[in-house]
Amino acid sequence: MKYAIILLLFSYALFGQQSIGIKIEGGFSKISDNLYDPIHTSQKIYLRPSGQAGFFYNLPIRKYEVFGVELLFTRIEGQEQIVDTMGSIFNSNGSTTKLLNTTTISKHISYLSLPIHYGINVKNFTFNIGVRLSARLMGSAEETTQSNYSFNPMLILSPSATYYSTDRLHIKDVDFEETVGIIYRITNMFAMEGNYYYGLNNIYPNNHRTTIWRTQQMTIGFRYTFLTIKKKVKE
Repeated sequence: MKYAIILLLFSYALFGQQSIGIKIEGGFSKISDNLYDPIHTSQKIYLRPSGQAGFFYNLPIRKYEVFGVELLFTRIEGQEQIVDTMGSIFNSNGSTTKLLNTTTISKHISYLSLPIHYGINVKNFTFNIGVRLSARLMGSAEETTQSNYSFNPMLILSPSATYYSTDRLHIKDVDFEETVGIIYRITNMFAMEGNYYYGLNNIYPNNHRTTIWRTQQMTIGFRYTFLTIKKKVKE
């Protein structure tokens, strides 16, 4: 079976118009994190600027269908804010003040990505579906916690803050995502492109815990074809 697939792709490579080029895209991404204590905690997940750039290769497999492979440097950014209620105190006037910790966590991940997709050509458009396999290159994070209280002998409420950063974010080495995209060809060499990626696996390193981290990314940009091998296309 595998030899038949290889032979089929080889025959398409002989007859199809292959193209090689470069692409660069910018957009937004986020890293979702499940809420670990919804009783005492509120959480917000933010979109952060991100992007990707690299090379693409397209191989027509029929007149209106195309197989594509890319090799990209991908940057994923994520930020979340967690507000945790630590307790409360009674004021002299009878009111109650909640003791709050507000933690802001920023994550930065760089990947070497291999998107593989199947597309259908409709006039100047190509509609793609596929997957993206990403291998981690590096990861870092910063965490800032701001509190509306601090422990002191006078028990007087006063703001406090702590900061932590790491150059090695502990995540799994590989991320696997599904993707959909659309390409609009402006000329034979230039095209606009938009893509959406959704992480299918949990990149948090410990599967025995309830923590789940998943990536999402939306990008838009341009692609430039610098090499085209024209051959007779199969009907």
